[in-house]
Amino acid sequence: MADLGRDDADLLHSLSEVINADLDLQRILQVATDAATALSGAAFGGFFYNGRDEDGQLYTTHVVSGVDLAAFDGMPAPRITALFEPTFSGLGTVRIDDLQDDPRLSGLPPRHLSVRSYLGTSVVARTGEVIGALLFGHPEPGVFDERSERAVRSVAAQAAVAIENARLLAAEQLARRQAEQTAARLALLQEVTARLARTLTTIEAVDAVMETIVSRLGADRAGVFLLTPDGGLQAVAGHQGLTGSSAPQYSHLARGSRDPVSVAYTTGEPLLARSAGEVRALLTPEQEATIRSLESLACLPLVAAGARHGVLGLGWEAPRELGDAEVEMLSAAAGQLAQALERARLYEAERAARFDLSRSVAELSDVSAALQRSLLPRELPVVEQLQVAVRYLPGVAHAQVGGDWYDVVATPGGGATLVVGDVQGHSLAAAAVMGQLRTALHAYLSEGHHPDVALTRANLLMSELDPSVLATCSIFALDTQTGSARIVRAGHPLPVLLRADGTAGEVAVEGGVPLGVLDQATWPVTTVTLDAGDRLVLYTDGLIERRDADLDHGVAALLSAVRAVAPGRSAGQACDDLLAALGDGLTDDVALLVCDYAGPAEGRAAAAITLPADLRAIGDARDFALATLTRWGLGPLSDTITLLASEMVTNAMVHTEGPATLELRRDGNTVRLRVSDADTRPPQLREGPEPDLESDGGRGMVLVEALSTSWGVEPSGSGKTVWADVDELS
Repeated sequence: MADLGRDDADLLHSLSEVINADLDLQRILQVATDAATALSGAAFGGFFYNGRDEDGQLYTTHVVSGVDLAAFDGMPAPRITALFEPTFSGLGTVRIDDLQDDPRLSGLPPRHLSVRSYLGTSVVARTGEVIGALLFGHPEPGVFDERSERAVRSVAAQAAVAIENARLLAAEQLARRQAEQTAARLALLQEVTARLARTLTTIEAVDAVMETIVSRLGADRAGVFLLTPDGGLQAVAGHQGLTGSSAPQYSHLARGSRDPVSVAYTTGEPLLARSAGEVRALLTPEQEATIRSLESLACLPLVAAGARHGVLGLGWEAPRELGDAEVEMLSAAAGQLAQALERARLYEAERAARFDLSRSVAELSDVSAALQRSLLPRELPVVEQLQVAVRYLPGVAHAQVGGDWYDVVATPGGGATLVVGDVQGHSLAAAAVMGQLRTALHAYLSEGHHPDVALTRANLLMSELDPSVLATCSIFALDTQTGSARIVRAGHPLPVLLRADGTAGEVAVEGGVPLGVLDQATWPVTTVTLDAGDRLVLYTDGLIERRDADLDHGVAALLSAVRAVAPGRSAGQACDDLLAALGDGLTDDVALLVCDYAGPAEGRAAAAITLPADLRAIGDARDFALATLTRWGLGPLSDTITLLASEMVTNAMVHTEGPATLELRRDGNTVRLRVSDADTRPPQLREGPEPDLESDGGRGMVLVEALSTSWGVEPSGSGKTVWADVDELS
């Protein structure tokens, strides 16, 4: 028994590398057969392989080597006789020197190749499964020896390992394909379910299925047929060709029709046809005359809660397997559609009532909007050096009038007071309180009351309006000539200030309780100075409140939006930009006020001093007036102005016995003196003959009238302000 030669060993080694690197089953069979045929010295050989398909069904295939496969055409497979049984049973190797002398062979099949020498070996997996058999033949006797046996057994062993690897790969690929197909079907079903969950009407539900199932499964024809009052089926949507008409093939199917759609509806079971012959067997003669191209068909009844609503029909112009998993997915989609149709039926039954209700709500909304507009200022005063814009945005969660408001009050002596507030609740009662509160604050501020005093008085009014209602408010009183502002805050969000250099932040305003909480509440005053180019933002909390985020997040979003407004945008454009950036998800009303400050006007200036209730402070008033005029370059007016200041301050202290405030304002060529005190009684000119110049009193207001271009008195909250103008050219 000779060992394998070097060439044979090299061939086996090369074979091992090839078949173990190649996981294609058919190539493994062919390479193994070719190698074993060459190594054994056979004239021809064959590999008879037993396998299972993807459905688990057994099958047998074979490859040949040394002859053309056509040589076996029409030749019956060998019968498993006593000669072949050991090999195909995995019992080992069979070698015969001359088949003509072997009694186990009863004769070769007709047209079989001439065989004298025979060699066969089993191909057995590590599990013991007989994978197949390698069979070899030669027309001459005594060709095969032990070396031949050893060679083919070695090839069989290597082939068995390679085949097992190929099977594992095929199984893994099959599992992956099945998993991918299952995932794709589940994803499609989830998409259909999600789409149907958002539908309200029959057409929306049908369209959702047609746009997902039909397009995704590549159906060439499709239709949704719904039950009609007469028991027939009416097509509500259809599809002919992926790029063709969207009209259904049939618009109406009479009750009792024998077409596939009607049959599926009657039986309540899916009706499937997987070939052209099966399709023809299901079609009526009329349908067969018009539908000649379909080779696959699926009709799925639409059943929900035991009630049949119609049928979903799909057709393909090519054979389609329509496996159990796909039919199950289609049935589930049809069930989802049926449930959506049931919901749509209920929705559409109530739609008329909802329409009437919507119309009533719309009318109420119009009334609410009109009432809201009537409670807010119709127009804002024009204040020099200020550009003010306001917006009111009703919340989407209600149709009632809200309690948010804004206001701009032109204050005596120049400047403006900006107000934003919010009365809790959304009702006519809240709106009524808001309207009265806004009007009262407007009146107090117009009279010259400081913001804290105005809030105190408005708070007392709240208990009379509605003791159960609370309100928040922010008041920003700005002197446009100096940029100085007095701010009070009653439970309201902090103002936001965007400086000219682009920095933005909340103004740290010391707050107090909302209006309506404590009758005797007071509010601290915070002062801040605005510079030219600064932008102020006042708002109600509806702008920063979100159901899914806290207020800090809302404030951060507001600050980011304020910074993001492009330079050069007007106050009105800034309002629109902020609402565009923050408007999504708003549920409450929003009042928004944006104010741009241009700085003191050219040729304008202001300065003020508070004087104690002491007549010796009159000298301080004269010194202050002289120093201010000198700083402004108006020395020629110093005599007149200092005399007027002395007289006006003296008059205030003598008649009020309290402190006074002296303010000088320059407006171009005119200087205005303003003396404020705590007495509401206006000064009076002495009646009768002019007072003696040597007398101790009585000439103050006479001098004011004589030395000033004009003069007057303004109410100022709990006191008054006497003013006098002096023209530089006079």
